[in-house]
Amino acid sequence: MATIPIQQNPNAAPEPAAAASRSTAPDWSDDLTRSRWSAWRVPVGEKLAWLQAELDGRDGPPPHGVPEAMAIAHLSTKATSGLGNWYSGANIERAWRSLHFAESRVVASSPDLGGRLAAVRERVLEDLDRNDLRVKALQEVKAASIGPEERATVAEALRAAYSTSDNSHTAVRSLRNRLLLFGLLMLGLNIGLGVLSSLSPMLLPLCVKDFCATGGVGPAGGDVWLIQMLGALGGAVAVVILLLRTRPSVVAYTLTPYQACIKIMLGAVLAIVGVLIAATGVLEGIVTTRPALLVLALILGYSQQVGTRFLDSYADTVVGKAQPKAAESG
Repeated sequence: MATIPIQQNPNAAPEPAAAASRSTAPDWSDDLTRSRWSAWRVPVGEKLAWLQAELDGRDGPPPHGVPEAMAIAHLSTKATSGLGNWYSGANIERAWRSLHFAESRVVASSPDLGGRLAAVRERVLEDLDRNDLRVKALQEVKAASIGPEERATVAEALRAAYSTSDNSHTAVRSLRNRLLLFGLLMLGLNIGLGVLSSLSPMLLPLCVKDFCATGGVGPAGGDVWLIQMLGALGGAVAVVILLLRTRPSVVAYTLTPYQACIKIMLGAVLAIVGVLIAATGVLEGIVTTRPALLVLALILGYSQQVGTRFLDSYADTVVGKAQPKAAESG
């Protein structure tokens, strides 16, 4: 279809450079269908919009490497999330490392850097020690005299702070993966014990005197499954305590579900071990009835809390290093 040419007004004022930049700026909006399942894409899209607004308000070309880094971050939000990407965290880490590279260069090259120095110093101190030479150099930058060397100091300090933050998030992901693998190992162990005991009830005789876990006078295939279930129930009680003491986190990786899985699976294993010990006669004066045996399995399932509390403390420490200080104080 033919189009009607539009006549340009020769007397019209030329379009400002910033307005022209906005008209040709890429669309950094995130995919709503993907953001619904991956919440980390939302702050990435917000940061891209902020960076674009910063660039639109300036005259001249953007700093070298910034458009390319923003494009990489945007493509990471569009990438398909498979099991491999989820395990490695490739999309999340690529997006945020690219954004942090772009942000450090955009802030360091901003015309109003003098007014941003206080915010930059606070951000850098979130991840770097006050005795760090880059922090000391940043403290010496004065708003009244900002030149190329001062901007380089700001860029290096921001880059170092962002790198420390990114590495902290990588450590959280690494711990998450280890918790997942150990949880799967414990799950396989529990299922294996249950199946073997079903095929050969005498393999794990969970009986004390003349009564067994399921109520029979001899070992049955369901004894191990019942004790495991009670031990898992005891571990679930410890999970409730974990949920009550865990503080909300804005870190992209979540550890609580994997900690909960380990507590439940380990509770099931400890319940079996404890009932086997009781079957030797060590607790002869304590476990005298079948209900006492079942209660023992429940208590032993909760007893895993003694060991996993150290894991919980370590997980809190790892997440705390990646947690923004503003979120911690809030």
